[in-house]
Amino acid sequence: MHDARQSACAEIEERIVRGDLSSGLRLDERTLAGELEVDAGVVREALACLERDNLTRAEADGGFSVASLDENELRELYPVALLLEGLAVRTAPEFPLEQLDRLREINERLGACLGDPTTAATCNWEFHDELVRGCGNEQLLDTLRPLKRQLLRYEFAYMDIAPIVERSAGQHAGIVDALAANDRERAAALVEANFRDALPDLLARMSAGARA
Repeated sequence: MHDARQSACAEIEERIVRGDLSSGLRLDERTLAGELEVDAGVVREALACLERDNLTRAEADGGFSVASLDENELRELYPVALLLEGLAVRTAPEFPLEQLDRLREINERLGACLGDPTTAATCNWEFHDELVRGCGNEQLLDTLRPLKRQLLRYEFAYMDIAPIVERSAGQHAGIVDALAANDRERAAALVEANFRDALPDLLARMSAGARA
């Protein structure tokens, strides 16, 4: 039962993050159970678990819906992610050459996917996940990763302007160069700038979408 719940939780989370289950959507537990080939009770447990990560919302009648994308949540999550990821980079052990090569490869894919917000958001998430995976502080990572999954919902929805992608790829390149020079402080500062610069654009895209 535990494995089935974990699998259902991961699949439903992926659908929510990618926007396949849209913001505010009322969730049909029986339909999801049929699609995932699990009992409806397993789906219900998974939806309750996802509520703790602010991806689903319990309704008054006992059902669940997809948590709405919210400007206030975005404003609150970005500064926390900024601080945690900056700390992860500052305190990580030395970055080996193979990790720097992986970061460059991911960033090249990011720079090549202008006009494809889904791929751009995925590459952006992969870059930042690779950047922090070796920091050695599991408590920090356990806090950061759910936040980043929540933020990925917004990036999938709104990371669709070429200048945003180009700027992000340029900042990523600077981060890797600083790490290659073993300038951890500069790399962390560039990570923090990457988050700070992205937030106004995402908020503007949300506002434009709300007016449309």
